[in-house]
Amino acid sequence: MIREYWTKLDTRQRYLMIACAVVVIFTLLLKFAVFPLWDSRAKMKKSITSNSKKLDELVKIDAELAVQNAKMSRIKNTLGSRRSNFTLFSYLEKKANLANVRGSITHMNSMQGVKSTSVEETLTDLKLEKITIKQLADFIYQIESPDELIRIKRLTVEKMKESPDYVSAQFIIASYAPVPQGSGGQ
Repeated sequence: MIREYWTKLDTRQRYLMIACAVVVIFTLLLKFAVFPLWDSRAKMKKSITSNSKKLDELVKIDAELAVQNAKMSRIKNTLGSRRSNFTLFSYLEKKANLANVRGSITHMNSMQGVKSTSVEETLTDLKLEKITIKQLADFIYQIESPDELIRIKRLTVEKMKESPDYVSAQFIIASYAPVPQGSGGQ
């Protein structure tokens, strides 16, 4: 049937049919072979770009984790070398004596700090009244100790109205202590 139809066509019509067949085959190749490959290639490029960004983020996170692990190791080593009966209260009292401000302490209260599985933060709220700027500077110099893991977390200084030569200072002082075995973090 197709052969009979083909033989009835003249040369021009045959070329036209061949051209139509070539266009149809070319269109089918584009539709089912070339375009899907291009789409796959575009998706793969997007995936590679996305995964490269994720990898870069993971590398940054890994570097930050290594830094944090080094800090935790340093903290644990410092805590291990600290004497077993260390308390922040006694440390602050000793340093207040050295800075000649022990008589100016109006209150010293313990506060709840952050707690992890291995280390807990201990905070002390300390208020000094009627001290000079030099005494304040000496006291700050005495208590800040990176080697002992003691730092001033917050400091508020106010000039005393009744005596302008003196100030009052309120500290939040932080230190770290190992979590007792069996208690775990929050």
